[in-house]
Amino acid sequence: MIRAHLPDTPRHRQAGVTLIEMMIVLVVIGVATGAVTLGLGLLSRDDQAQAEARRLAAAISLGVDDALISATPRQVIWDAQGYRIGAGARHLLDAGVVLARGDGLADAAVLSAGADSAPVVFSLSGGGAAWDVIFDGLSVRAQMAQGAAP
Repeated sequence: MIRAHLPDTPRHRQAGVTLIEMMIVLVVIGVATGAVTLGLGLLSRDDQAQAEARRLAAAISLGVDDALISATPRQVIWDAQGYRIGAGARHLLDAGVVLARGDGLADAAVLSAGADSAPVVFSLSGGGAAWDVIFDGLSVRAQMAQGAAP
């Protein structure tokens, strides 16, 4: 039997990738991914009013549920920069988004479940978009404001 003899090549200790080098590469990839994600967030500033409208609709829905469970109405206390439902924490709106009551009233809106209550409309605008949050006593919905460009 013939045996092939491979030449002896010395192996260097640095032939592989060290754990530290892999960690550095992962950190660089993470930083680059974060920068791209934040950059994409800046491109979607037009969606701020929509996001705030959906957030307000969800908060009102939770407030109505709480009013049903506790059998006491809740109020939406608001101004142009933010709102609070009942005794909850105040939510500040994103910069550039303005909240107004659709009917022009400055009074706090009372949330109580019932088909006999008049609809309450909140209007949010900012970034070239306008959205309405409508509570009719039974349900709450966020929709693009009438006359707003899609």
